[in-house]
Amino acid sequence: MADRKRIGRWLVCMAVALIGSGAAWAQNSTSTLVFDTCEWDFGTFREEEGKVSHTFTFTNTGRYPVVIEQVKADCGCTAVNYDRAPIRPDSTGTIEVVFDPDRFAGRFTKGVTVFSDGGRNRNLLKVTGTVIGRPLTTEERYPFPLADGVRAEAMHEAFGYVESGTVKSMAFGIVNTGRKAVTLSFAVSGGTGRLHVAAPQRLAAGEEGMVTLTYDLRGGQPLYGMISDRVEVTIDGRRSELPVTANAIAIEPTDSMAAVCEVSPVSHDFGLVEEGDDYTVQVRIANRGRGTMRIRGVQVRRGTTATLADGVTVEAGRSVKVAVTLHVSEEAYGRVSGGLSFVVNDPARPFREIRLTAETD
Repeated sequence: MADRKRIGRWLVCMAVALIGSGAAWAQNSTSTLVFDTCEWDFGTFREEEGKVSHTFTFTNTGRYPVVIEQVKADCGCTAVNYDRAPIRPDSTGTIEVVFDPDRFAGRFTKGVTVFSDGGRNRNLLKVTGTVIGRPLTTEERYPFPLADGVRAEAMHEAFGYVESGTVKSMAFGIVNTGRKAVTLSFAVSGGTGRLHVAAPQRLAAGEEGMVTLTYDLRGGQPLYGMISDRVEVTIDGRRSELPVTANAIAIEPTDSMAAVCEVSPVSHDFGLVEEGDDYTVQVRIANRGRGTMRIRGVQVRRGTTATLADGVTVEAGRSVKVAVTLHVSEEAYGRVSGGLSFVVNDPARPFREIRLTAETD
């Protein structure tokens, strides 16, 4: 009867492993470690209640002692404690799984893998539950101090792709944690001239506000490639030491007759090179789409030159060859890198990079 119970528990654990993680866990079938259960649900609990734990119990059903070499959790929020001593046949052992809900809210599923027999045998355990997150403090919601008690939710906005001729906005919150009202000003410093800021000019004590950054790529000279801007923040006449920054990749508008760009190679390592010499690789840029491909915003990295220029067009089914040269200076030492980037009217991947590397003695 005892053997039947053990076999039953083994089949349950096998079912959980195969259903929850796919056929990759089929090697569990060779493990002689049989767990009373392979899954534990902590239910619903509050973050402020702290860590929760469950102890899994297993039996060595084999003929020889088994040592657990490693128990690996798939997340840093999960810790494990387990028996290091050999587990004799028909003896039991335990593995404690501890989940830390700090700064976590919502449903979670965490896996723990038990390795034995030189890593050849694996058992998969799983803990689940739902965390009710605690209310965040003002400092946690607004982690960046600007000046005079004003804090910000973010200091950088990454806009991603922005099509030429369009407008895109992103926003972040600010709060005045001080005891008196403050005056604010946000001024774009340098950059593209295409970034605009909308923000409150005054915040009362305890008041929250919203800062909206907008890239307006309509009209004027078209921009392509990587663009970035900096915003200086002044509070009651005092400039913050932390500027707000923004960047984007300006691309061609999407059209129905889009190009499909193919670059080969996208990277090249020249290996060991001599200081003071130049090293060139031929790169092929092909258009596999139905429409004309337009190459815009060519930007070369320091120490690199290329025969690719802004405005080059490649018809459907055609390609161009580009010479990309890495100039290794006389003072170079160790790893050397270079390359270039550009944008194309390929909606799937409009931003492309070619990377060059080399090594000097």
